[in-house]
Amino acid sequence: MSNAIWIIVYDLKNARKDEYLRWFHDVHIPEKLARPGYTWAAHYQVLRDDDETPSNNGHIGCIALFGGQSTSVFYNPSPAQIKPTQSEETRDMMTCRMNSQSLILSEEWTSQGQVIGDGINPAISADIISLALCNAAGNDEDFGAWLVQEHLKSAGQVPGTIRVRKFLASTGGAKHAVIHERENVSASPMAFTRGENGEWNARVETYVSYPLGQPKTATLLWPVPS
Repeated sequence: MSNAIWIIVYDLKNARKDEYLRWFHDVHIPEKLARPGYTWAAHYQVLRDDDETPSNNGHIGCIALFGGQSTSVFYNPSPAQIKPTQSEETRDMMTCRMNSQSLILSEEWTSQGQVIGDGINPAISADIISLALCNAAGNDEDFGAWLVQEHLKSAGQVPGTIRVRKFLASTGGAKHAVIHERENVSASPMAFTRGENGEWNARVETYVSYPLGQPKTATLLWPVPS
């Protein structure tokens, strides 16, 4: 069980993809999970918007997730304090990453259908996730109300959606994170402008920004899907 996530969104150079993935899955993730307070991990590959297949333009997009008992786990030591202690192999593998962005998040709530529960939930391990990292231009109350009253209504009607989770960032380039866990890629991608209340949707569209890029859909790399 976890209510905190350390998320790293980055591009991976195709030239060393296989070597990097072996290291990340067989060495790096076990090292992280051996630390006190780390509870689970998952690694996803971003899909392209046009044909829902992995990108192949010299790099691929990746999303790494590490679950913790609380955000304090990721501050003791912090990512900045970990970096100088990295092994030579880890430093080498890190050169395979580009455009890396890191956020530490607290889970505020989760929804299965229209039922909203607390922020203590199982590990994220769905075959497909959709991720939005966004800011609300100071309209956080309105954005939160819209998420609960409008976005969940439309998301809950999409076949294949398992649950929706809402996070608040304590560090990183975005304040809010929303993750849809999905059974398959055929479910409609995350959209922040759909719903029954056209006026409210239009208002949200004017102030929500995506400082780390538009919402991303990704497929599970590790743990290997069953």
